[in-house]
Amino acid sequence: MAENQEFNIDEALNQLEEINKKLSAKDISLDDSIKLYNEGTILATKCQEHLVGVEKQLQIINGQES
Repeated sequence: MAENQEFNIDEALNQLEEINKKLSAKDISLDDSIKLYNEGTILATKCQEHLVGVEKQLQIINGQES
């Protein structure tokens, strides 16, 4: 996912699903597992940050800003 593209949570969740499938493979090497795990944790963090931002926007829209 390029840094200059707008974040697409649906795409990120699909990528996480693919990473999970690859990590579940019995023939994956340790090095590949580590790379995929790292990529997955980065994507998961971005998804979490995005969802927190969406939640804040919804709170503002609903007049519940904290």
